[in-house]
Amino acid sequence: MTSHVSRYRFRLANRVAAAALLYCTLAVPASLCSSQAADPETSESSLPGAPRLLPSDTLAYLRLDSAEDFRSEMGQSSLGRMINDPKMRPFADQFYATARELFDRISDEVGVGLDELLSIPHGQVAIAVHPAKPLDEDDKPEIDNEDDDPDQAAKRRDRLRRREAYSFGGTLIVDAGKQIDQAMAIVERLEERIVSSGYKRRVRKIEKTDVIRLIPNRADRTAIEYFEKDGTLVFAVGNRSAQDVLEHWLGENEEPTLADNSKFGTIISRCIGAESTRPQITFFIDPHSIIDRIIKRSGSLTAGLTWPVIQEMGASRIGGIGGSSFHGGEIFEGIAHYHINIEPPRDGVLGVLRPETGETAPPKWVPQSIAGYTSIHWDFAKTYENAGKVLDRFQGEESLKRFVEEPAEKRLGLNIQSDVLENLTGRLVRCTWMEPPIRINSGVTTVAFEVKDVIKAKSTLASVRDRMPGRMTLETTGGHVIYRLRGPGNNFPENLRRPEPSLMLLGKWLIYSDSTKFLEKAALAEAGNLPRLIDLPEYELVAGELGGKLDGEKPFLLSYIDGSEGIRLMYDMTKSEGNRQAIRRAGENNIVAKKFSELLENNELPPFSEFEKYFAPTGMFGYDEPDGIHFGFFTLRAEPTDK
Repeated sequence: MTSHVSRYRFRLANRVAAAALLYCTLAVPASLCSSQAADPETSESSLPGAPRLLPSDTLAYLRLDSAEDFRSEMGQSSLGRMINDPKMRPFADQFYATARELFDRISDEVGVGLDELLSIPHGQVAIAVHPAKPLDEDDKPEIDNEDDDPDQAAKRRDRLRRREAYSFGGTLIVDAGKQIDQAMAIVERLEERIVSSGYKRRVRKIEKTDVIRLIPNRADRTAIEYFEKDGTLVFAVGNRSAQDVLEHWLGENEEPTLADNSKFGTIISRCIGAESTRPQITFFIDPHSIIDRIIKRSGSLTAGLTWPVIQEMGASRIGGIGGSSFHGGEIFEGIAHYHINIEPPRDGVLGVLRPETGETAPPKWVPQSIAGYTSIHWDFAKTYENAGKVLDRFQGEESLKRFVEEPAEKRLGLNIQSDVLENLTGRLVRCTWMEPPIRINSGVTTVAFEVKDVIKAKSTLASVRDRMPGRMTLETTGGHVIYRLRGPGNNFPENLRRPEPSLMLLGKWLIYSDSTKFLEKAALAEAGNLPRLIDLPEYELVAGELGGKLDGEKPFLLSYIDGSEGIRLMYDMTKSEGNRQAIRRAGENNIVAKKFSELLENNELPPFSEFEKYFAPTGMFGYDEPDGIHFGFFTLRAEPTDK
């Protein structure tokens, strides 16, 4: 029992510490979270957009359009307003003071204080991962051939060749404006450490800019470069990585850039075309190229044989994943778009992606008190069929029959095709709920499948129960039968929520939940004895705004999230004495946890109502397109009022 509790609480302490660090980053002084406009003298920059500076074969990319604008918008956001609320400000200031005290322990190593560090980014900030170019012949270190065994020496040379051919580089671009001196102080400290480890420092002048090159002394290390120009720092890993950025900036490099990458352009255009303002954040990732490079670099025989088959089956047609986020304005706190580019045809591995369209409104059994609701339409039968085709390539013919269907028939008397797949309409609903009293594992997950033939579903459940004597028992609630499955054993900790895996047929829905209390609430909502989500004004508002964002598209996915419920869980757990003791114990070996524990002991958390009023509902949708799948998110702007 003790080990279960310790494990849960250790995880909680880590989560709370991580949340504390995030909060400390956001809860910056008012001077850094101001709603004032940027200084016009420093807002102009000759720096081109990052896509015009980075290589065309960039594998992953993240860009913040303007750090100054982001800080300004943070001040106007619900979170910024919450931090600056007079009732919350004392606690936020103490939180930030704690973070600054912790950072002071390493500020000498970094070269700047926390306030200076947070104020460094001014304009554009971008980070990218891309292939690294091999070192020039004059810069390559000699390979130490100490191995007496020729086979071992050959393997080492082969490993180094693969590393050189398929290594990864990275580039960081930071427009620091007037804070460039603080940024360079950090880089100079880092350079001292790198040079002391054996790297050689060289300088290459391009026009009037010095590109500092740190050349490795071993073949298994990668070159490092950086330069500063017009208040912008470019720090890169990989030969010529920073130099290429500078040459693109100066117009002296004719190699294609990320802006010329057609996959990147297609995906990003899908993510920014729906909104009238510029996105604050954009990202792009090419998962196929990353995996392909990792496998080739590893030299694994198994992966080398399997990966080409997976590529042949359609994995290579995943063009990439990209997204953008926007400041929402008067109605929306924030808006985000994500697009997965998939080239047709959608067969092979991609054949399992079978979204469909249909009704999205919450069924009557979904109560208002849920934390989240999601409706999905999917062709489960086609997904199952295509998954079998993929598995057959690796396990031989009729693999699903051997691994799934025959065992289900033998053990449960269940025919997967006729009893399950053919009786599903294709609609799935997922709900989350926080079961009181609040504990670490209070989150309840419920999944429901809509069935075509309720009588057949009842017969199937009864047949399965007959095959599971002692492992499935019957209960009733509100005239409905609940099929209880065997839960955790007697050693389960008493102060945690005890999962109760259960099934229930409610109307035309087969519902699975690990809480019978939720099933009871669902039965009451179905009967009209509890408020339903579909009648909640906030849901109606989110659903109405979703209709506008879809712009005529028919979604296969729609989701509603109560923004305050997740915060309530963390708040109540932080207030719990048992969890505070866990944080104290974690603080014995972790200075962050120790300081966070002291902060909680010395400062009373404001009432939850002071947090709750700043969090509004979030909506999410997804729809299928010929060239991929598109997702959208938005959070409504909260309008807090004093209660």
